[in-house]
Amino acid sequence: MSKLIRPRQQLRACALTAVLGCSVLSGPVLSDQHTTEEPQPIAWSQLPEDAREALAPFEGRWDNLKPHHQHKLLRRVNEKEFKQGSERWQSLSQAERDRIKESRRRFQHLPPGKRQELRQRWANMSEAERQEAAQARQILRHYPPKQRHLLLEELRKLPPEQRRQELRRLGDAKPASNKQDDPAEDRKPKHKKHKPEQ
Repeated sequence: MSKLIRPRQQLRACALTAVLGCSVLSGPVLSDQHTTEEPQPIAWSQLPEDAREALAPFEGRWDNLKPHHQHKLLRRVNEKEFKQGSERWQSLSQAERDRIKESRRRFQHLPPGKRQELRQRWANMSEAERQEAAQARQILRHYPPKQRHLLLEELRKLPPEQRRQELRRLGDAKPASNKQDDPAEDRKPKHKKHKPEQ
């Protein structure tokens, strides 16, 4: 009789395992169904004051963001790195913000292959190289965009010490005024020197 009990216990154990296994497997499937629903968009005016302050860089394009992106940003508001980035953005002058927005716009208009190449180049840089690149962009910020781009490309080709020397030289030199890149230049009055007639 004891031999009959063992197969029954084994059968019960197998049945119990199967039931538990099915319930465990069906749990994530059901929960995944709930997460695939598209979240509702959030109006800028409905955000809490502290969230609007932290998300200030997104204010102008908030309504154009996809709802899942809005929710993701809202979840990140309390993260330390996000707060630091927001504080850095708010500390920038309007001219610096405009320059960053323009750089972002130019990047978005690059062909996908070129954007991927630039992302890969950035990912392969050490922290020191990234800081040096940021410093180079800071030094060259007064140059017109096309000239700045060409200078940065040339600098990348130089050995590190020569690159630093060239950056110092470029930082000390003033960029040549380019009337196409400086609309204020067109508004300046032109004074001609008059030579006395003989």
